[in-house]
Amino acid sequence: MTQQHHWRKTILVASLIFGMFFGAGNLIFPVQLGQLAGANWLPATLGFLVTGTLVPFLAMLAVSVTRSRGVYDIAKPVAPWFGTLFLVMLHLTIGPFFGTPRTAATAFSMGVAPFLPGSLQTGGMFIFLLCFLA
Repeated sequence: MTQQHHWRKTILVASLIFGMFFGAGNLIFPVQLGQLAGANWLPATLGFLVTGTLVPFLAMLAVSVTRSRGVYDIAKPVAPWFGTLFLVMLHLTIGPFFGTPRTAATAFSMGVAPFLPGSLQTGGMFIFLLCFLA
C-alpha cells in the first residue's frame, strides 16, 4: 500500500468514525437534555454518554474483533434468517421508521409552521407531508 493511499484511507475511516460519534444530535441534544434534567443532570449525562458514545464504540469493537464485514455477518451465526431479518429491520428503523419522518417534520417546523396559525398546524403538516414524501 502506498503512503498516500494509506493516509487517504486513514482520513476516510477517521471521518466516518467521527460522524458516527458526533452527529448533529450530539451537538444539539446535550444542551436540551441538560436543561430538562435540572437537578438530575448526572444520571442524564451518564445515560447520554453510554448511548451516544459507549454503544457506538462497542459496535465498532464487535465488528473489528469478529472480523465481520458488517451487521449481517455478526447476526448470521444465530441463524441465517435472523441475520436477514435483523438487517432488514435495522435498515427500516434507520430510514422509513425514524429518519424520513424526522426529516419531514423538521422541514415542516422550520419552513412552513412559522407561517401558519396554530389552528392550521395539523392540517398543514398533513398536506406538507403528502407533498414532501411524494
